[in-house]
Amino acid sequence: MIAATQGHRLMALLSVRDLSVAFETRDGLVRAVNDVTFSLDAGKVLALLGESGSGKSVTLRAILGLHPAVRTRVSGEVLLKGRDVNRLDEAARERLRGGVVSMVFQEPMTALDPVYTIGEQIVETLVQHRGLDRRGASRRARELLDLVQVPSPERCLASYPHEISGGMRQRAMIAIALACDPELLLADEPTTALDVTVQAQILWLLRDLQQRLGLAVIFVTHDLGVAAEIADAAAVMYAGRIVEQAPIRDLFRRPAHPYTEGLMQATVRRGQKGRALVPIPGAPPNLIALPAGCAFAPRCPRAYDACLATLPSFHPVAAGHAARCHLVA
Repeated sequence: MIAATQGHRLMALLSVRDLSVAFETRDGLVRAVNDVTFSLDAGKVLALLGESGSGKSVTLRAILGLHPAVRTRVSGEVLLKGRDVNRLDEAARERLRGGVVSMVFQEPMTALDPVYTIGEQIVETLVQHRGLDRRGASRRARELLDLVQVPSPERCLASYPHEISGGMRQRAMIAIALACDPELLLADEPTTALDVTVQAQILWLLRDLQQRLGLAVIFVTHDLGVAAEIADAAAVMYAGRIVEQAPIRDLFRRPAHPYTEGLMQATVRRGQKGRALVPIPGAPPNLIALPAGCAFAPRCPRAYDACLATLPSFHPVAAGHAARCHLVA
């Protein structure tokens, strides 16, 4: 069960409560994530949906404690197996990374080190976090490439990142993320840089691994079709806030927030042939100067005076389904 409105749950693998992340810049304080609350149980998949700049990737990095302390303000709780990531020292965070939670980054070409082979990078992870000797780590590296279905594992292990395809690089990234048997996998748009055919293969692989290994997954995407394929539930983010959260089928059958409706109308879907896509008018707000009311109100065709003046709170739509919108109240 995944919840956004009833606080964190004691038995949840991950509980995020009132998480806010802001960056100090020359132009002012950029409020990238604002009072985000959700929880995730073991073995479940949550999709974070929204346009670029909505706070999805910043939220993932905050879960791992990856934001630099300099010029970054982080508040709220991120409880991983009951331990607050924001209250741990760096050594304790390092122990959590890999063993409890791992991350697959958006662009493997920049995430992988170009001067080391794929094999060396997997072996280093195993030696560092699992204490294996290099011979044992090399055997395990081969097993991991088999797990992620790399067709020529020996060749891949000996290759540098630039010598293999984008799909193989992403499989190698997934292998590194799974090297220490994590319980939670954070996937930051792992298919964005790939062509459509390879995207489908990576999605199938992630879903298969999630089910076989019993992983909990947070999957960041702006593609609703991807979310429908892989997720159990979804949280829609806009201007750093979760504006709607629901089981994935309920979200598609009955979207409650105008922004969610807009995303769906702007997405290619089954039965779309012959009908034009409807883009969301306007642009996302300036995160340095967020409005007093609903951040989506200037783009919303149904906004009224209260939307511009007052920040809406979460209102229940159905069991497990809530939206931050005055129209739902």
